Amino acid sequence: MPRIASAGAALWSLALAICPTGSVSAQEACSTYVAQDGDTLGSISMAAYGKLDYQLIFNANADTLRQDGADLVSGTNLIIPCSDGRLTQGAAIAPIEPAAPAAGNSGNSSGKYLPTVKIATGGDWYPFADEGLSGGGFLIRLVSTAYVRSGAENPVKIDWVDDWDSHLTTLLPTGSFDLSVAWYQPDCTELDKVSEFTRNLCLNYLFSDSLYDAVFGFFAQKDNPYAKAKTFADLKGARICRPEGYSFHDLDAEGLMEPVITLSVPPLSEDCFKGLVDGTYDIASIESQAAAVVIQSLGIGDQVVESSRITSIQAIAAMAWKANPRALEYLTYLNRGLADMRDSGEWNNIVSSSLQEANDKLASKTQ
Repeated sequence: MPRIASAGAALWSLALAICPTGSVSAQEACSTYVAQDGDTLGSISMAAYGKLDYQLIFNANADTLRQDGADLVSGTNLIIPCSDGRLTQGAAIAPIEPAAPAAGNSGNSSGKYLPTVKIATGGDWYPFADEGLSGGGFLIRLVSTAYVRSGAENPVKIDWVDDWDSHLTTLLPTGSFDLSVAWYQPDCTELDKVSEFTRNLCLNYLFSDSLYDAVFGFFAQKDNPYAKAKTFADLKGARICRPEGYSFHDLDAEGLMEPVITLSVPPLSEDCFKGLVDGTYDIASIESQAAAVVIQSLGIGDQVVESSRITSIQAIAAMAWKANPRALEYLTYLNRGLADMRDSGEWNNIVSSSLQEANDKLASKTQ
């Protein structure tokens, strides 16, 4: 699993109740649903899929959920996608194909030299970015395709540098690369209340629009008292683990800093979950999708539970060094392409097909 740096945005509790409405449909996959009083995304996911993981539901309704946040209103309509990510039963998952290469220097309409957009990413971040997945995983497919759709004539080159810390300390500041994909976008509104790491991101880097909004889960061993926590305040006193490089702005915002909690930062995600089982930690917190892979690979699914009441939604974005003279230009192109892909439905096709591939590969390993 990756040791990536992270920050995030758009935080709310899974306990959000949604007001009642006059009509209701069943909480079933491949359907739509009108949220009712007492529903949570977790409870809807349990009814539709038999599991707490509601990332699919968030993906299908990201625009609505991102805008409403904690102010979801009565009668909110939710798409409950099929378990493979299709929005409807009749929809077909687009085949995985590499994005067409961005236009090179020769033949560009201006006739001027156009520098290559140099993008760094890292692997072993399943299913987000991994060299064993088609196109390098869905984040890399999204970025590659966005540049094609943006109309940018600059050639684009993506290289894999698994030392994520070097992206921050060397690769972007020295201009060796223009962008790094992908990082959790920090909340920079109150810099006096954030960690030094988050402050550095806010002061020295620029971020693209969200490539993908990831659900961060909070996991505990079944018999641990903190498994029953319903709010962030209930985590006071807990021994919390997040892997090396991750930001903690969501914890900072809730007052969960040393010495209120004991925070551990081991090198790998696996270390956090092994620590849950042996009693070293009370809580492990990473992306729910990545956590599912770790839990399955360690064979601890019968020992670990995810909180149904505590979560954070964090925006994954591309990042550029502020002093890079082309940073705004390259991010603008990326944002333009992403907007086009969301409007056309291509964004969902890429995410759905990539996640289906990742799930199929994971399932084949366990058979």
